[in-house]
Amino acid sequence: MHVRYDRVWENFLDDNYFPTYLRDIREIEFSDLKSCVLNNESVTSKMILDLLQGDLFIVKNVLSVEQANQVKTNVHEYGQSVPTEDFVEDSCIPNFHCKTHGGQVKDGYDEVGHAYFFYRWNEDILGVFSAINHYWEIIKILNGLGPNGIKENLPKDGIIDRIQLLHYPINTGEITPHCDVSRWQKTNIGINLTERGKHFDSGGFYCLNKKQERVDIEPMVRIGDAICWVPTVFHGVEKPTSSSEIDWSKSEGRWQLLAFTVQSKIMNNRIVSISHDNFKKNPKKVLEEYLFDDESYKEYFNYRRSWSHRI
Repeated sequence: MHVRYDRVWENFLDDNYFPTYLRDIREIEFSDLKSCVLNNESVTSKMILDLLQGDLFIVKNVLSVEQANQVKTNVHEYGQSVPTEDFVEDSCIPNFHCKTHGGQVKDGYDEVGHAYFFYRWNEDILGVFSAINHYWEIIKILNGLGPNGIKENLPKDGIIDRIQLLHYPINTGEITPHCDVSRWQKTNIGINLTERGKHFDSGGFYCLNKKQERVDIEPMVRIGDAICWVPTVFHGVEKPTSSSEIDWSKSEGRWQLLAFTVQSKIMNNRIVSISHDNFKKNPKKVLEEYLFDDESYKEYFNYRRSWSHRI
Protein backbone atom coordinates (compact mmCIF):
# COMPACT_ATOMS: atom_id res chain seq x y z
CA MET A 1 0.00 0.00 0.00
CA HIS A 2 1.33 3.41 -0.93
CA VAL A 3 2.16 5.95 1.72
CA ARG A 4 -0.60 8.53 2.13
CA TYR A 5 0.58 12.11 2.03
CA ASP A 6 -2.68 14.04 2.25
CA ARG A 7 -2.16 14.90 5.92
CA VAL A 8 1.25 16.45 5.22
CA TRP A 9 -0.43 18.92 2.88
CA GLU A 10 -3.47 19.53 5.05
CA ASN A 11 -1.53 19.92 8.32
CA PHE A 12 0.50 22.69 6.72
CA LEU A 13 -2.56 24.38 5.24
CA ASP A 14 -4.37 24.30 8.58
CA ASP A 15 -2.06 27.11 9.71
CA ASN A 16 -0.54 28.54 6.52
CA TYR A 17 -1.42 29.91 3.12
CA PHE A 18 -0.33 28.53 -0.22
CA PRO A 19 2.98 29.97 -1.50
CA THR A 20 2.94 32.85 -3.96
CA TYR A 21 6.62 33.41 -4.81
CA LEU A 22 9.42 31.14 -5.98
CA ARG A 23 11.97 30.18 -3.34
CA ASP A 24 14.32 27.72 -5.04
CA ILE A 25 14.72 25.55 -8.16
CA ARG A 26 15.71 21.91 -7.81
CA GLU A 27 16.23 18.97 -10.16
CA ILE A 28 15.34 15.31 -9.71
CA GLU A 29 15.27 12.36 -12.09
CA PHE A 30 11.81 10.90 -12.61
CA SER A 31 13.08 7.46 -11.56
CA ASP A 32 14.35 8.93 -8.28
CA LEU A 33 11.10 10.81 -7.68
CA LYS A 34 9.07 7.65 -8.24
CA SER A 35 11.24 5.60 -5.88
CA CYS A 36 11.09 8.32 -3.24
CA VAL A 37 7.30 8.78 -3.37
CA LEU A 38 6.64 5.04 -3.22
CA ASN A 39 9.27 4.08 -0.68
CA ASN A 40 10.52 6.98 1.43
CA GLU A 41 7.85 8.73 3.46
CA SER A 42 10.16 11.09 5.36
CA VAL A 43 12.02 12.42 2.31
CA THR A 44 8.79 12.79 0.34
CA SER A 45 7.12 14.64 3.22
CA LYS A 46 10.06 17.05 3.28
CA MET A 47 9.67 17.54 -0.48
CA ILE A 48 6.00 18.44 0.04
CA LEU A 49 6.91 21.03 2.66
CA ASP A 50 9.53 22.46 0.29
CA LEU A 51 6.91 22.75 -2.45
CA LEU A 52 4.67 24.55 0.03
CA GLN A 53 7.49 27.02 0.68
CA GLY A 54 7.66 27.84 -3.02
CA ASP A 55 10.27 25.42 -4.35
CA LEU A 56 9.97 24.27 -7.97
CA PHE A 57 11.17 20.85 -9.10
CA ILE A 58 12.38 20.11 -12.62
CA VAL A 59 11.69 16.41 -13.05
CA LYS A 60 14.07 15.04 -15.65
CA ASN A 61 13.25 12.50 -18.35
CA VAL A 62 9.53 12.02 -17.82
CA LEU A 63 9.13 11.46 -21.56
CA SER A 64 11.71 10.53 -24.16
CA VAL A 65 12.37 13.04 -26.94
CA GLU A 66 10.60 10.68 -29.34
CA GLN A 67 7.51 10.44 -27.11
CA ALA A 68 7.35 14.21 -26.66
CA ASN A 69 7.69 14.82 -30.39
CA GLN A 70 4.96 12.29 -31.14
CA VAL A 71 2.49 13.90 -28.73
CA LYS A 72 3.19 17.33 -30.20
CA THR A 73 2.82 16.07 -33.78
CA ASN A 74 -0.42 14.21 -33.03
CA VAL A 75 -2.00 17.22 -31.35
CA HIS A 76 -0.85 19.72 -33.97
CA GLU A 77 -2.26 17.58 -36.77
CA TYR A 78 -5.52 17.24 -34.83
CA GLY A 79 -5.70 21.03 -34.55
CA GLN A 80 -5.23 21.44 -38.29
CA SER A 81 -8.02 18.99 -39.15
CA VAL A 82 -10.70 19.79 -36.53
CA PRO A 83 -12.44 23.19 -36.31
CA THR A 84 -11.91 25.31 -33.19
CA GLU A 85 -14.61 25.27 -30.51
CA ASP A 86 -15.06 26.74 -27.05
CA PHE A 87 -17.04 24.34 -24.86
CA VAL A 88 -18.05 24.88 -21.23
CA GLU A 89 -16.95 22.20 -18.72
CA ASP A 90 -20.41 21.62 -17.23
CA SER A 91 -21.07 18.24 -18.86
CA CYS A 92 -19.14 15.45 -20.60
CA ILE A 93 -18.02 17.62 -23.49
CA PRO A 94 -15.79 16.36 -26.32
CA ASN A 95 -12.12 17.21 -26.54
CA PHE A 96 -11.63 20.55 -28.26
CA HIS A 97 -9.17 23.31 -29.09
CA CYS A 98 -9.41 27.10 -29.23
CA LYS A 99 -7.24 30.14 -29.91
CA THR A 100 -6.83 33.28 -27.85
CA HIS A 101 -5.37 36.32 -29.58
CA GLY A 102 -4.96 38.60 -26.59
CA GLY A 103 -6.72 41.81 -25.71
CA GLN A 104 -9.40 39.95 -23.77
CA VAL A 105 -8.05 40.40 -20.27
CA LYS A 106 -9.67 37.93 -17.86
CA ASP A 107 -9.20 38.28 -14.09
CA GLY A 108 -6.41 40.74 -14.80
CA TYR A 109 -4.20 38.66 -17.07
CA ASP A 110 -3.95 38.15 -20.79
CA GLU A 111 -3.00 35.21 -23.01
CA VAL A 112 -2.07 34.66 -26.63
CA GLY A 113 -1.94 31.01 -27.62
CA HIS A 114 -3.55 27.89 -28.99
CA ALA A 115 -4.98 25.62 -26.29
CA TYR A 116 -6.05 21.97 -26.66
CA PHE A 117 -8.25 20.33 -24.00
CA PHE A 118 -8.53 16.60 -23.32
CA TYR A 119 -10.74 14.70 -20.83
CA ARG A 120 -10.69 11.17 -19.45
CA TRP A 121 -14.30 10.40 -20.36
CA ASN A 122 -13.37 10.64 -24.06
CA GLU A 123 -11.43 8.02 -25.99
CA ASP A 124 -7.68 8.71 -25.85
CA ILE A 125 -7.29 8.65 -29.63
CA LEU A 126 -4.17 10.84 -29.68
CA GLY A 127 -2.50 9.02 -26.80
CA VAL A 128 -2.05 12.07 -24.55
CA PHE A 129 -3.23 10.31 -21.39
CA SER A 130 -1.41 7.06 -22.10
CA ALA A 131 1.80 9.02 -22.67
CA ILE A 132 1.87 10.57 -19.19
CA ASN A 133 -0.25 8.37 -16.89
CA HIS A 134 2.90 6.74 -15.49
CA TYR A 135 4.04 10.15 -14.24
CA TRP A 136 0.67 11.61 -13.32
CA GLU A 137 -0.09 8.64 -11.04
CA ILE A 138 3.10 9.29 -9.05
CA ILE A 139 2.23 13.00 -8.77
CA LYS A 140 -1.26 12.09 -7.55
CA ILE A 141 0.22 9.89 -4.84
CA LEU A 142 2.56 12.74 -3.89
CA ASN A 143 -0.51 14.97 -3.63
CA GLY A 144 -2.33 12.57 -1.30
CA LEU A 145 -4.92 11.56 -3.88
CA GLY A 146 -3.77 8.01 -4.60
CA PRO A 147 -2.88 6.93 -8.15
CA ASN A 148 -6.52 6.73 -9.21
CA GLY A 149 -7.88 9.77 -7.38
CA ILE A 150 -10.39 11.77 -9.46
CA LYS A 151 -9.79 9.61 -12.55
CA GLU A 152 -13.43 8.56 -12.76
CA ASN A 153 -14.86 12.00 -11.94
CA LEU A 154 -17.30 13.69 -14.29
CA PRO A 155 -18.19 17.40 -14.37
CA LYS A 156 -21.19 16.75 -12.09
CA ASP A 157 -18.71 15.73 -9.38
CA GLY A 158 -17.26 19.25 -9.30
CA ILE A 159 -13.58 18.32 -9.71
CA ILE A 160 -12.14 16.75 -12.88
CA ASP A 161 -8.87 15.69 -14.47
CA ARG A 162 -7.84 17.69 -17.52
CA ILE A 163 -4.90 17.67 -19.88
CA GLN A 164 -4.22 20.95 -21.62
CA LEU A 165 -1.64 21.34 -24.35
CA LEU A 166 -0.54 24.91 -24.82
CA HIS A 167 1.10 26.10 -28.02
CA TYR A 168 2.60 29.58 -27.85
CA PRO A 169 3.20 30.43 -31.53
CA ILE A 170 6.54 31.92 -32.46
CA ASN A 171 6.92 35.68 -31.91
CA THR A 172 3.40 36.13 -30.54
CA GLY A 173 2.32 33.55 -27.91
CA GLU A 174 2.53 34.57 -24.26
CA ILE A 175 0.70 34.73 -20.95
CA THR A 176 1.13 37.50 -18.39
CA PRO A 177 2.04 36.75 -14.73
CA HIS A 178 -0.76 35.10 -12.76
CA CYS A 179 -1.41 32.36 -10.23
CA ASP A 180 -3.82 29.42 -10.40
CA VAL A 181 -6.08 27.73 -7.87
CA SER A 182 -4.35 24.69 -6.39
CA ARG A 183 -6.59 23.04 -3.82
CA TRP A 184 -7.13 19.43 -4.90
CA GLN A 185 -4.08 18.33 -6.84
CA LYS A 186 -1.75 20.81 -5.18
CA THR A 187 1.04 20.63 -7.75
CA ASN A 188 0.75 21.47 -11.41
CA ILE A 189 2.81 19.44 -13.86
CA GLY A 190 3.96 20.92 -17.12
CA ILE A 191 5.89 18.69 -19.51
CA ASN A 192 8.00 20.51 -22.08
CA LEU A 193 7.50 19.32 -25.64
CA THR A 194 9.95 21.90 -27.01
CA GLU A 195 13.26 23.38 -25.94
CA ARG A 196 14.75 26.83 -26.05
CA GLY A 197 17.77 26.95 -28.34
CA LYS A 198 16.23 24.30 -30.59
CA HIS A 199 12.69 25.45 -31.27
CA PHE A 200 12.94 29.14 -30.35
CA ASP A 201 15.69 31.57 -29.41
CA SER A 202 14.38 33.39 -26.34
CA GLY A 203 11.35 33.57 -24.09
CA GLY A 204 9.51 30.82 -22.23
CA PHE A 205 8.40 29.96 -18.72
CA TYR A 206 9.26 32.08 -15.69
CA CYS A 207 8.21 32.49 -12.05
CA LEU A 208 8.30 35.52 -9.76
CA ASN A 209 10.52 35.52 -6.66
CA LYS A 210 9.90 37.41 -3.42
CA LYS A 211 11.45 40.52 -4.94
CA GLN A 212 8.81 40.19 -7.68
CA GLU A 213 11.56 39.61 -10.23
CA ARG A 214 11.15 37.22 -13.14
CA VAL A 215 13.21 34.05 -12.72
CA ASP A 216 13.85 32.41 -16.10
CA ILE A 217 13.13 28.67 -15.77
CA GLU A 218 13.17 27.74 -19.44
CA PRO A 219 16.97 27.25 -19.96
CA MET A 220 16.98 24.48 -17.33
CA VAL A 221 14.24 22.39 -18.95
CA ARG A 222 14.82 19.95 -21.80
CA ILE A 223 12.33 18.19 -24.06
CA GLY A 224 10.52 15.55 -21.99
CA ASP A 225 11.30 17.18 -18.63
CA ALA A 226 8.44 18.27 -16.37
CA ILE A 227 8.08 21.36 -14.22
CA CYS A 228 6.40 20.47 -10.92
CA TRP A 229 5.33 23.32 -8.65
CA VAL A 230 2.42 24.70 -6.67
CA PRO A 231 0.83 27.05 -9.23
CA THR A 232 -0.23 29.62 -6.66
CA VAL A 233 3.41 30.67 -7.18
CA PHE A 234 3.16 33.44 -9.77
CA HIS A 235 4.25 32.42 -13.25
CA GLY A 236 3.92 33.32 -16.91
CA VAL A 237 5.32 32.72 -20.39
CA GLU A 238 7.30 35.30 -22.36
CA LYS A 239 6.73 35.08 -26.10
CA PRO A 240 9.09 32.61 -27.82
CA THR A 241 11.09 34.41 -30.46
CA SER A 242 12.98 33.49 -33.62
CA SER A 243 13.66 34.89 -37.08
CA SER A 244 10.56 33.14 -38.47
CA GLU A 245 7.38 34.92 -39.45
CA ILE A 246 4.27 34.58 -37.29
CA ASP A 247 2.20 31.68 -38.63
CA TRP A 248 -0.42 30.08 -36.38
CA SER A 249 -0.81 27.12 -38.71
CA LYS A 250 2.77 25.97 -38.11
CA SER A 251 3.96 24.08 -35.04
CA GLU A 252 6.81 26.54 -34.43
CA GLY A 253 7.00 28.04 -30.96
CA ARG A 254 6.77 26.72 -27.41
CA TRP A 255 4.69 23.64 -26.51
CA GLN A 256 3.85 22.37 -23.04
CA LEU A 257 1.55 19.65 -21.77
CA LEU A 258 -0.21 20.49 -18.49
CA ALA A 259 -1.91 17.78 -16.41
CA PHE A 260 -3.98 19.14 -13.59
CA THR A 261 -7.16 18.76 -11.56
CA VAL A 262 -9.62 21.62 -11.98
CA GLN A 263 -13.07 22.80 -10.92
CA SER A 264 -15.79 22.02 -13.43
CA LYS A 265 -18.19 24.76 -14.39
CA ILE A 266 -21.00 23.26 -12.30
CA MET A 267 -19.38 24.59 -9.10
CA ASN A 268 -21.02 27.69 -7.72
CA ASN A 269 -18.83 30.72 -6.99
CA ARG A 270 -15.80 29.18 -8.68
CA ILE A 271 -12.49 30.57 -7.48
CA VAL A 272 -10.41 31.54 -10.50
CA SER A 273 -6.86 32.37 -11.48
CA ILE A 274 -5.75 35.94 -10.87
CA SER A 275 -3.13 38.30 -12.22
CA HIS A 276 -0.21 39.48 -10.13
CA ASP A 277 -1.44 43.08 -10.36
CA ASN A 278 -4.90 42.15 -9.07
CA PHE A 279 -3.41 39.98 -6.33
CA LYS A 280 -1.41 42.90 -4.99
CA LYS A 281 -4.60 44.90 -4.43
CA ASN A 282 -5.75 42.52 -1.68
CA PRO A 283 -3.35 39.58 -1.12
CA LYS A 284 -5.02 38.27 2.02
CA LYS A 285 -8.42 38.03 0.32
CA VAL A 286 -6.97 35.92 -2.49
CA LEU A 287 -4.96 33.70 -0.12
CA GLU A 288 -8.04 33.10 2.05
CA GLU A 289 -10.17 32.23 -0.99
CA TYR A 290 -7.57 29.78 -2.29
CA LEU A 291 -7.91 27.71 0.91
CA PHE A 292 -11.55 26.98 0.01
CA ASP A 293 -12.73 27.09 3.63
CA ASP A 294 -16.15 28.39 2.62
CA GLU A 295 -19.11 26.17 3.56
CA SER A 296 -20.18 25.87 -0.08
CA TYR A 297 -17.09 23.82 -0.89
CA LYS A 298 -17.17 21.37 2.03
CA GLU A 299 -19.11 18.74 0.10
CA TYR A 300 -16.24 18.48 -2.38
CA PHE A 301 -13.66 18.07 0.36
CA ASN A 302 -15.73 15.47 2.19
CA TYR A 303 -16.05 13.61 -1.09
CA ARG A 304 -12.31 13.96 -1.71
CA ARG A 305 -11.47 12.47 1.67
CA SER A 306 -13.71 9.49 1.00
CA TRP A 307 -11.79 8.44 -2.12
CA SER A 308 -8.32 9.77 -1.37
CA HIS A 309 -7.68 6.66 0.70
CA ARG A 310 -8.67 4.20 -2.02
CA ILE A 311 -5.03 3.66 -2.83
